[in-house]
Amino acid sequence: MGSDVTPEPAGDAPGAGPTTAIALRILLVCATRHGSTVEVAEAVAEELRACGDEVDQRPAAEAPGPAGYDAVVVGGPMIMGWHRQATKYIKQHRRDLEGLPTALFITAASLTETGETDVQGVPIFKDPWLAKAPRDAARLSRKERYAMPQHYLGDVLKKAAPLRPRRVAFFAGSLDLTTMNILEKLFVLLVVGATPGDGRNWKAIREWGAGLDEVLRA
Repeated sequence: MGSDVTPEPAGDAPGAGPTTAIALRILLVCATRHGSTVEVAEAVAEELRACGDEVDQRPAAEAPGPAGYDAVVVGGPMIMGWHRQATKYIKQHRRDLEGLPTALFITAASLTETGETDVQGVPIFKDPWLAKAPRDAARLSRKERYAMPQHYLGDVLKKAAPLRPRRVAFFAGSLDLTTMNILEKLFVLLVVGATPGDGRNWKAIREWGAGLDEVLRA
């Protein structure tokens, strides 16, 4: 006489054990002026690795093409436009990147908060330490207009087309005037109106990095 116990089905049934996602192989490309943005990239990489992903972090000037990777993240600072090496990388590889989950992050010294959650349909994350409300939302100053997300990212998206990143983050960066030439100093002080110092918000950076695995898998 056979047993009256019905065996549990395999697969997603109780007792089958958790399903483990396959690790993503992620290329993290970073451009920097004096190293502070590399430290941001390292924090993002640590969070992705904590999710079980494999992260290959490379300087933008030496980074390989995206072939062989499952996803790509590109980051760099915004001073007089986005760092030229970050821009060069996405322009050079934009056709290949178009077919891969891609995310960008931008470190900046100023960002005007006008309530948008996307730029041209691309979802954005704004570091609360960086984004500042304008004095008068109805009459933005020249500096406030310059520091709007759509101004910063609009130019990047134009150069990256047809690439459409899945997510873009704006983080406060570190601004050291002693490392800049006179033109850059005048630009960040008079045009951007930035305050020198290290404004990096590690909590926001790590939270974004921790959620990036899900974004790149979607």
